[in-house]
Amino acid sequence: MSGKLLADYPVVQDYREYFDAMKSTMQDRIHHQEGDVYTHTEMVLNALLNLEEYKHLSRYEKLILEYTTLFHDIAKPATYTLLDDNRITHPRHGSMGANIARQILDKENYKFHFISAVYYTVLFHGYPFWLFQKENPFRTVITTSLLTSNKLLYIFAKADLLGRVCGDAEDMLYKLELFKEYCLDHDCYDTPKSFASDYDRFYYFNVNDSYPDTELYHQYAFNIYMMSGLPASGKDSYIHRRWGGELPIISLDDIREELDIAPTDNQGRVIRLAKEKSKEYCRKKQSFIWNATNISRNMRSQLIDTWLPYHPKINIIFLFKNINQVLIDNAGREKEFKISSSKILAMHQKVQFPTEMECHNLEVVL
Repeated sequence: MSGKLLADYPVVQDYREYFDAMKSTMQDRIHHQEGDVYTHTEMVLNALLNLEEYKHLSRYEKLILEYTTLFHDIAKPATYTLLDDNRITHPRHGSMGANIARQILDKENYKFHFISAVYYTVLFHGYPFWLFQKENPFRTVITTSLLTSNKLLYIFAKADLLGRVCGDAEDMLYKLELFKEYCLDHDCYDTPKSFASDYDRFYYFNVNDSYPDTELYHQYAFNIYMMSGLPASGKDSYIHRRWGGELPIISLDDIREELDIAPTDNQGRVIRLAKEKSKEYCRKKQSFIWNATNISRNMRSQLIDTWLPYHPKINIIFLFKNINQVLIDNAGREKEFKISSSKILAMHQKVQFPTEMECHNLEVVL
């Protein structure tokens, strides 16, 4: 086909195994009469580059959308499912594709904010078409406005629609315009939805779906600082630089050493003891630091739910280093602190960036 080629992007050449698989992966005959995933992706790219809305974006925004295009269907080969009626579906290809994009861009040493922007735009790329099938459309557009940009989602979705051959294009375009109007009506199309305060934002997402403009009385009694980051990302050094010995630290590494439990052993006893220590501080309204990797949203959420009844201010401090630097720094650690590269890479696959919806205050340390 004429126009821009996917192969013009070095990342496509460097991760050829993913893109070659797209060439042999067919899509549903109703929604994608153009055929395979690779052909569709190249059509989307050219549709994007020719959109008037794209031409008025900043160079940074353009790059976000170009890389979103490259990765938005990269997981379709892995999620290919042939149904009994010979229809084809690719369940959860957006979330898997977002994670693949995050890992690749990290390995290629892209900056954190760019990785995050591409990750969330890939993750939510289908939302504009299906907004009103969501349980809570209002909460959905607030979420997407905070994690990416609804304007970028709209522009990409238009390119995604133009980059396919289907019989329902008019209906899909109507849904897309409804998405844009809904976001404009709720003041979150080209800016993040604003809240009266960090406390109100946290309350909305974690306690009760109050209206975002509701201003509540802050009830902070003390601070909890939750560290987050891969091993060798610099958490201990950061704590020492910022607080010295000013605050008590709950460190899972220290508890493991105290109990003589290896990191590869069952961690149930370690976690229980750490949680009990944290609740002791909570009862005293004593600020403290929780020092562990905390790379999964589920782990962070469980801990925060444990602490919330005591009315702390939840601060998440996420230390980000590109994975290549993490591996280098880990290799330079003393033997007793060193972790196998395979273990770090396995953890890297599971990283979920903390978001400002999880806490009262998010700090990203680069």
